[in-house]
Amino acid sequence: MIEVKGFIVILDISGYTRFVRSHNMKKVPFYGDRLLRMSEAHAEQVVTDLLETLVGKIGSGLRVEKLEGDAILMSAISEEDTKGAKALEISRQLEEIFPCFHARIHKLVFCRTCLCDCCAQMGQLRVKAIAHHGSFLIKTVLGLRELAGQELIRAHRLLKNQVNTDEYLLLTDEFVNLGRVRDELEMTSHTEVDPELGDTKVWVHRPKDYSIFEQEDPESYIKRLRKMRSYFASQKDRSALIESVGGEELVANNAS
Repeated sequence: MIEVKGFIVILDISGYTRFVRSHNMKKVPFYGDRLLRMSEAHAEQVVTDLLETLVGKIGSGLRVEKLEGDAILMSAISEEDTKGAKALEISRQLEEIFPCFHARIHKLVFCRTCLCDCCAQMGQLRVKAIAHHGSFLIKTVLGLRELAGQELIRAHRLLKNQVNTDEYLLLTDEFVNLGRVRDELEMTSHTEVDPELGDTKVWVHRPKDYSIFEQEDPESYIKRLRKMRSYFASQKDRSALIESVGGEELVANNAS
């Protein structure tokens, strides 16, 4: 176990629980249960797609530590002489996830031809990002790398905050003070209070509205229907392939 100083970043998809736990389909006679199962499967596949899109946009600047349901935990160890430049780089990367996220949703607009609740509500998904700088522990548990420590807990607790919107970039004062982040982003500040961890000053950037999902799709209904069927069929085949990999090989891949 080692203690390091660095960046902790969490990306979280807002509306995930509401998205995957739809109950409206149960009210449909005869086909309700079947449609509910299909909706849950589609929701998980779409969220996986969006998480992969976010990771791909971040690039190599941050290490993906683990997936936490609808969230991604990432980190980067900071060198003393470059941490200011690194903070600025990360803030720029995080600012770009919002248009990227909504552009991907718009590319999946053909899914609206599906009858399930998941596909109908896809446009309501949003993304939020938390970025913090501080000390944390790196340890190994059963061959897997894990992060721990008070500052990691602080970053997670900041997901429950006073911000009254589902989409934002929240940076702690410790992060912002490292570089020229305030010169580049329009932000407001306030203090989050935690009875155990104490006060945390944060800066919140609200991106412009990138929800372009409601734009009209020029393609015909039949073409969109075929795309939708092909998309979910390919995702199902991919899941089956992943499940066919041996458990030992999966553990080895996670540990590397």
